[in-house]
Amino acid sequence: MIPFAASAAPAAADAAQKSAADQEIQVLKDVAQARPTEKTPWVRMTQIKYDAGSYGDAVAYALQVLQRDPADKYAKGVVALGSLKLSIKALNDLSAQSDLNGGVLSDAQSQTKLLRESLGETVVDPAAVAETKPKVSRPLKKKATRAAKTATPDAGGEGKPFGSLQ
Repeated sequence: MIPFAASAAPAAADAAQKSAADQEIQVLKDVAQARPTEKTPWVRMTQIKYDAGSYGDAVAYALQVLQRDPADKYAKGVVALGSLKLSIKALNDLSAQSDLNGGVLSDAQSQTKLLRESLGETVVDPAAVAETKPKVSRPLKKKATRAAKTATPDAGGEGKPFGSLQ
């Protein structure tokens, strides 16, 4: 067994896992070529790439699944979510460079609104929330304070605050 430094072990494990995944992808591609109408190897390749965070490849493989089975819910989900993750990353990169403005910004906002509506979420306007916030009236607080002062906590309790409950 080869000794590893504590910090090198996780990197080595990641590299070994990536190498194994690449080998599995190659085997699955060979199976897919041998059986062109079979969706199973494409589904597995989609899973491998999605789990690895390679969303572009995952979406490409999921589209291959959908060519073979247009009703496959998993593939549809990967296309939707993988594309969304790629879009979010690209928008974050643009935002970090302060290049997210004008048409790109307004298009991103309208697409976000459409996405929320398609998920059944309502878009919350912070200004509208502030207007509908219930206001506590001061006289109620004063009345409650006065009522507490006039109550006699010692009713029949002989100096015990909870005596009336006994």
